[in-house]
Amino acid sequence: MTQQDPPPRRSFPPLLLAVLGIGLLVGMDGVAKALGAQMPTLQLAFLRFLVTAVLAAILHLALGAPLPGRAALRANLPRGLLLAGSTLGFFFALVRLPLAEVLALSFLAPVLVGLLSPAMLGERPGRAAWGALGLGFAGVVVCAAGQGFGEASGQPLPQRLAGIGAVLASAFAYAVSIVLLRQRARHDGVLAVVLLQSAVPAVLLLLPAAATWQAPDTAAVLPALLGLGVLGVAGHLALAQAFARGEASRLVVSEYTGLAWAMAIGFLFFAEIPAPATLAGAALILAACLLVRH
Repeated sequence: MTQQDPPPRRSFPPLLLAVLGIGLLVGMDGVAKALGAQMPTLQLAFLRFLVTAVLAAILHLALGAPLPGRAALRANLPRGLLLAGSTLGFFFALVRLPLAEVLALSFLAPVLVGLLSPAMLGERPGRAAWGALGLGFAGVVVCAAGQGFGEASGQPLPQRLAGIGAVLASAFAYAVSIVLLRQRARHDGVLAVVLLQSAVPAVLLLLPAAATWQAPDTAAVLPALLGLGVLGVAGHLALAQAFARGEASRLVVSEYTGLAWAMAIGFLFFAEIPAPATLAGAALILAACLLVRH
């Protein structure tokens, strides 16, 4: 009688892992939106990066991974500055706009990546890239103007315009940071990237955050900050693991599930119902993302 081989271990499908990672990161955005009403944006962004950096460092040491060297620190300094600016703009917009609308507008980042990547490498963008940019811009106009301004949207005009401008600037800074990440991807490991993309912005935001610091209600804020850090680290690790096991061309569609996660979280926790204009504009922006990827 021969001994039978044990059944193969079932692993989590990469696509579902990527969708879960996106959901965790959108959940982090929801926590940030709630905290944004309790402290200045600079303070929130600093604490977000600080908590995530501490958790990433603990994980880094627990797994025995080598700490990043000076070359990695120098190379990631510009990206850390961009991530700090991108997060500030995103958190600023979260307090002033519905979660689903902020996320829909932030989807311009993949379109900008498609334009910036060849430009920063000295190549010439094709017609599809420019067409995607135009389509994405049309989506922004629909999202922004379709809901109306001022009292029609339930928000003062300056506040709404400031939120829209902030999330668009955030998308641009994030797109540039993604291009820089691609340049370093072959040199820095996944754990090093997760650590540096939190530690560097935390250091950069330390003094500005101290200048606007407001003593929070520790008992109420600390659990939310820990949740913010855990969701951020878990989401980035889930995405990194998914892309390490699956084909990027098939997994990239997971990014677009973020809008569904945002609508669900916005409805359940903030009583936000996406306007038809938000959905129509998001559809145009998502179409632009698909165009630029093909």
